Amino acid sequence: MKKIGLFLCFLALPYLALANEDVAGSGDHPLIERVAGSYIGWFSRSDYDRVTIPTGPHIYNQGYESTEALEGEYLRIVYLFDEPTSTLRIMRSYQQALERAGFEVLFSGRSADNELDNRSGINFMGRYSAVEMMGFRPQMRLPSQRSVSDVAYLAVRSADGAVLAAVVIFMPDRSETPVVLLDVVTSAEMNSEMAHEPLTAERLAADLGTQGRVALQQIHFAFDSAEILPESSEALTEVAQLLKTDTALRLLVVGHTDSDGGFDYNLRLSAERAQAVKAYLERQYGIPADRLQASGAGMMAPLASNRSEEGRSLNRRVELVELLN
Repeated sequence: MKKIGLFLCFLALPYLALANEDVAGSGDHPLIERVAGSYIGWFSRSDYDRVTIPTGPHIYNQGYESTEALEGEYLRIVYLFDEPTSTLRIMRSYQQALERAGFEVLFSGRSADNELDNRSGINFMGRYSAVEMMGFRPQMRLPSQRSVSDVAYLAVRSADGAVLAAVVIFMPDRSETPVVLLDVVTSAEMNSEMAHEPLTAERLAADLGTQGRVALQQIHFAFDSAEILPESSEALTEVAQLLKTDTALRLLVVGHTDSDGGFDYNLRLSAERAQAVKAYLERQYGIPADRLQASGAGMMAPLASNRSEEGRSLNRRVELVELLN
């Protein structure tokens, strides 16, 4: 579970974007516009998490006056600016854009108006701490002195209750340019529609027999990586059982991605993920290498529109295709 409050710490940034360039593989949430002049400096995504955000001020020795939680896809996006911009302008820009998009503002406040806590937002925020990486300066640390703390905050919820977001705008210590941290969770109610019947070797064989291919959303990877996550083991066990039952079967393992990121990036990532599945089956289950062939299709064969998270989730998959030659 992600608890967003004392929450907002960059303990280590895996990578940062070059000036004015969105970091590779990143993208905006489809319902939340970025402020003009900003670019994505850091990005992470979890397919499913429980996220709690503050919806009221921080009370000394008591914590947040109120919070709200939601489960689903979790995005954390850090927006950077090259030019000086006031936190108030950014806050108003987000507020206007979100209200136009039908979001309800659950809570908003500024350290300058003592609306977040009794210490100019310092207790509300906790302390940001980030290592300097790739020449990024200055360190993203909230000033410890109340007199120079400059923080603004918005908590919003979409009209249908499916999206919950926290927008934090702050001026780091020794910096003339602000940082925006967007935490947004999109309800995973769609999983009820995607709730696949139990995956078995028999079902895989039947789908291959009727369609010549089968799409698996049950194989999961770490973000921006070909590392297979542990929750994929059950699905891979059934794939291995299929191959052991039908010793003449040969499979093409095809990786697919959504449209976030560039074409070449997704093509490479999908190929690496397909190769990782092939290697896993060979290593863990002794499947002969000549019975498997790996390839990547990137974003070229979507199952659904990439305009929604539901569609993007369906498009992030591994497919098995029967090889007859």
